[in-house]
Amino acid sequence: MLNSGVRLCNLNNLVSRALLGPSGAELAVISRMARRSRPTAPNLVFHVIARGNHQEPTFRDPADYRAYLDRLARYRRKHRMTLYAYCLMPNHVHLLIRTSDVPLAKFMQSVQQSYTHRFNRVYGMAGHLFQGRYKAIVCDRDDYLVALLRYIHLNPMRAGLVARPGEYAYSSHAAYLRGEPTALVDPAPLLRLLGGRRAYRRVLFGDSTGDVGLDVNGEARGSDAGCAPGKQPVPSSLSDRRALPPVEQAIEALAAQAGVAGEVLRGRDRNWLVSRARVAALYVLVRRLGYRRSEVARAFGRDVATVSTLISRFSGRQEPVIAVPQVNAPPNCLDCKA
Repeated sequence: MLNSGVRLCNLNNLVSRALLGPSGAELAVISRMARRSRPTAPNLVFHVIARGNHQEPTFRDPADYRAYLDRLARYRRKHRMTLYAYCLMPNHVHLLIRTSDVPLAKFMQSVQQSYTHRFNRVYGMAGHLFQGRYKAIVCDRDDYLVALLRYIHLNPMRAGLVARPGEYAYSSHAAYLRGEPTALVDPAPLLRLLGGRRAYRRVLFGDSTGDVGLDVNGEARGSDAGCAPGKQPVPSSLSDRRALPPVEQAIEALAAQAGVAGEVLRGRDRNWLVSRARVAALYVLVRRLGYRRSEVARAFGRDVATVSTLISRFSGRQEPVIAVPQVNAPPNCLDCKA
């Protein structure tokens, strides 16, 4: 067993050595350039926000909500989109959606135009119902996806429309409570990410979504792309990812760097040095290397909500630059630099 001085030195190395890569200024410039046009590649996850023109209501009675949901289901099937979550508010819409080979713009045009024609016909109106160009923010991090799910499902409660999210009929919250797909939404991928329905309820009503602060529009503060300027984005588990080595292998490499045994790092030892190294390792695995929270939680014998909370507290105290260890990985794995 290493003495405490050596272990403290190793721990400091773990939480302070810099990742090689672009500088914060370079990444900020790249981020600003990327905002000029909307990504069109397939298999991207977007948070879509469509608002009523001049903040006017887009839904006046239950039949309007049903008509919009019918169109969502119809065009989702037609264009092979995957809808992870939705919420229809009186004057705007939130969607969390994954694209197919059909561009998001074509899907949204189909839904919005069809519903607008119906709305104008029913109410004897003409012209645009929705405000200009809808917003579409790429969701490229698991923590952002979890925070968005919570934001979308709690929106009616925050707006004072209901006392609890389960009382609101026009969101996907009920599908997550049941854990079953519907004609509209498939909750399975995000439930797997969270660790099941029980973990979903904890995330929804607790303060364990972790690392992303959302503004009043449900966007990550400081970014249009789900990643704060100057920080390296981590691939989402709902988007295509390069192959990573087994998480156990990465944990062993991090444990060696911290000067502790792998089983100690994964265990329940409450020693300050070990606890600190454990939380730093969780941060590296999820935020730097892009492992799914669910697989990291399983490897450490914790639930996803606990892992999210630990990462949140760690990143809230400081935003460290952490050395990512080199691990033996299959070809085409995520390039790691020590």
